Amino acid sequence: METSAKHRLYDAAARCSPDPHWADPARVIGAATQALADGLDSPALRELAGSHPSTRIRDLRTLLATALDELSIPRPDTSVPGQTIATYSRLPTDALRLEIVPERDGGTGHELLVYVNDLEITEAGAGMGMTPFDLLVPTNRLIATTEPRQVVVARCTCGESGCGSTEARITRAGSVVHWEWYVDPPLGHGVTFDAPQYDAEVERIGADQSWQRPVDSVTRLVLEAADRELLATAGLRLSWAAQDHRDPQQFLVALVAEAEKFQVFLRFSMDEPTRLAEHILQTLRQPPRRWRATYHSMVVGRRGRPPMAGWRWRTEDAW
Repeated sequence: METSAKHRLYDAAARCSPDPHWADPARVIGAATQALADGLDSPALRELAGSHPSTRIRDLRTLLATALDELSIPRPDTSVPGQTIATYSRLPTDALRLEIVPERDGGTGHELLVYVNDLEITEAGAGMGMTPFDLLVPTNRLIATTEPRQVVVARCTCGESGCGSTEARITRAGSVVHWEWYVDPPLGHGVTFDAPQYDAEVERIGADQSWQRPVDSVTRLVLEAADRELLATAGLRLSWAAQDHRDPQQFLVALVAEAEKFQVFLRFSMDEPTRLAEHILQTLRQPPRRWRATYHSMVVGRRGRPPMAGWRWRTEDAW
């Protein structure tokens, strides 16, 4: 990709975080030195290039901002995807790699690790990768579109994204893809990928089923084929589907009645994956009143039953 010296200096400024935690004085000074070598020149740029690496990042950023002004280069705007201003934006110098591994905390599931330039940002951020089903099934949420999409890409090591998370706002802009960080950032600046490399990696991980155990295949088949619109007519939303951790011989499907604040659970005996998935899907296509289900009130101490409950529904609440 052909870039100008000014654009490369702009990119360096866009990646210079004001947070001392992410400070990299040597990188800022190196960018100024390279800009001089590339033919740019200004008083502040020369002073910045001659600065000592122990100089406070705040002072280096002030010199960098002054140099941009002297060279008629706009200052990066962190509120815009890719910090784009006019013809300037972050350069696509980052590379994405995705990997699905067994949960490293000893759990029974899998996590999707995200690497940017070989830095595992899932660990550097909230601490743990999301489950592949959170990001890839039924749709691949990492696919970049021109409409910005905010995606949770890492969760707390306790396993819950509600406890802590790293979120990326993913935006396609022509031949590049931008990620901006939110909540628990793994880096002090956003990252930008070459779109063809990004698309190929996202497509590859989305098509990879080598990690799936038979029970994972059931989960995928159910999440991909469940008729969510039909469930919505009954006031239900499919939440998740997985092996019951309390009884490995059972497969558990969880739904939520959001308006009434109930969780609803269906349990099925384990079977061959395709046959079990079809049994589950057939059940979900039936009116909920015909199900054999259990439910749990999301309001502590509340008695009562979900309005769609049939005579074979039983509560799991102790009260």
